[in-house]
Amino acid sequence: MITLDEYIISKQNQFSEATGELTQLLGAIQLATKVVNRDINKAGLVDIVGSTGVENVQGEMQQKMDLYANDTFKAARRSLWYRIRRGR
Repeated sequence: MITLDEYIISKQNQFSEATGELTQLLGAIQLATKVVNRDINKAGLVDIVGSTGVENVQGEMQQKMDLYANDTFKAARRSLWYRIRRGR
């Protein structure tokens, strides 16, 4: 069995024109997923259970966990784009 990182890197190496940006994006998604999973497992402790009291565009009550996950993924994306712009 290989890890997700190993698989992604092996596939990237098959394409000489690959810049690594997709690999970095998938890494950022992987990290955000791990953070959200960790915090969902202790949701009651970090106050991300229940409704925010705000209605979403579908007319449903927005959940704290959904908002937290969305913010976490957006932060991972911003961090990635910042690193890419700096040439890392």
